[in-house]
Amino acid sequence: MKYARLVIAAMPAAILGWGGTARAECPTTPDDAVCRPWSAMLLPTGFGTVYAPHGMDGTFYGGGLEAVLLAWSDNSNAFGPSQGRLRIDVAYLTSSVMDTGGMAMYRVGAQVAFERNASRAWGIPYFAADIGGLWSDATGRRWFVDGGVGLYLLHLRSAIVDVEVTGLLPFREPGKLGGFTSRLGLSFALW
Repeated sequence: MKYARLVIAAMPAAILGWGGTARAECPTTPDDAVCRPWSAMLLPTGFGTVYAPHGMDGTFYGGGLEAVLLAWSDNSNAFGPSQGRLRIDVAYLTSSVMDTGGMAMYRVGAQVAFERNASRAWGIPYFAADIGGLWSDATGRRWFVDGGVGLYLLHLRSAIVDVEVTGLLPFREPGKLGGFTSRLGLSFALW
């Protein structure tokens, strides 16, 4: 956990550097599976997460569950992002420092790709924005907003694997609780 903050801080630059212009746009008549538009509702997701607040000792890490209310993929020249999802999640985090209680983190938000026609099902960069809350015995409830970047490592109708780094800004005590979060998630279709 010694280098967690450095790794979390370096991830946005790596993710933003990954994005580029699509090499081959999808045709107007989709005959490739990647080019067929799809949407899915209520995808369950499991994720691991790390939270590194600036003004507290230690780093928090844990896992959680997410409900993807809507996910979509539309690799076309139509207006708007080609991939994305709307989500609600909750996580339980423990601290790397002894005698520090656990923390609950909950949020609702969206991920949207910043490529219009990615023409692939892997390596798709996206923006993320959420509003949520933190709760622990030491801090009580603190509302926050977060925003950042991520990368869909795989984006299929049956499974979505993503990695994300966001900056967390609480409405109260930003010097203490503000920091970075990162997550690795796996969403899968039940039907």
